[in-house]
Amino acid sequence: MSAKLIEITLPGGRAEDIRELLHGFELQDFWWVKGEDHNARVLILADSGSVEQILDILSGYLSALPGAKAILIGVDACVPASDGEQKGGGEERSLQSEKGGDEQAENNSGLVGRISRQELLSIIEQGTAVSWDFVLMVVLSAVIAAIGLVRSDTAIIIGAMVLAPLLLPNMALSLGSTLGDNRLLGRAAAVVGAGVALAIITGLLIGMVLHPSPEIPAIVKRTAVVPSDMVLAFSSGVAGVIAMLSSGHLSLIGVMVAVALMPPLVTAGLLMGGGYMSEGGGALALALVNVICINLAGIITFRFYGIRPGRWWKETYAKRAAARAIVFWLFLIALLLFILYLH
Repeated sequence: MSAKLIEITLPGGRAEDIRELLHGFELQDFWWVKGEDHNARVLILADSGSVEQILDILSGYLSALPGAKAILIGVDACVPASDGEQKGGGEERSLQSEKGGDEQAENNSGLVGRISRQELLSIIEQGTAVSWDFVLMVVLSAVIAAIGLVRSDTAIIIGAMVLAPLLLPNMALSLGSTLGDNRLLGRAAAVVGAGVALAIITGLLIGMVLHPSPEIPAIVKRTAVVPSDMVLAFSSGVAGVIAMLSSGHLSLIGVMVAVALMPPLVTAGLLMGGGYMSEGGGALALALVNVICINLAGIITFRFYGIRPGRWWKETYAKRAAARAIVFWLFLIALLLFILYLH
């Protein structure tokens, strides 16, 4: 299993407390050295599957110590390979686990091979702010997508999706619902709303100038909701979450998610700007259905992979919050499909 290095800075007299706090974990290595200003630096080499719980334990302990902090560092290689011995203060120290392998496995929530919740939150936080970079990326992506749609050029449309500005905000929205984190949920919803509005307005302005025909093949494909679009959006949402949890990077998986978001939004703006309100409404409905499917997929996949709050007493609330979110999204998608059916 891959390993992570946890570096802890805390008052020197508290270094031994860390050993006691983590006595139930089978650590690959443990050592500490005295630093300056009566502080100590504790270094822990742990399996990736244990990192999330270790950080949860450390968070509760270190929060009461002024200036104490823990930093998580990725480990590409360890030479020589760790033999399971734990060292401390320049001398070899034994840190025997008091739990067997089965009990330790019970402590590891979720499935192995994913990044920790703390790493995930650090990545997700990047998508919860309406910065100038975000605004510029949304506008540029919308402009490129509009050109590709008007020219019915798939390569250009895909090129716009590489920017994927709405990807992280939607992942943040799903994660906020999964954890019952209202702060993250509110920030993500604001960014998603701002991104959607920017994409539509950009398309609207371009549509007012170019007056694109609603008969353009690339545009026609994005003016109605069909089952395959919903399957694509849901599958893309699942793939996006798995890619994020497995490595912390979305790479080209993000393009799949972006394909379900930006082109329909820009199509809606283009058509409404050109005066085709009915067709534009169909494109907007497709975009909203895709947003719902991606978020449904995100919540279900995050739960499946064991993403839980850091405190046990928040678990019940998080389960209820995730269930409410799923019901809410299902109600919205049913309402949208019903409205489309009536028309």
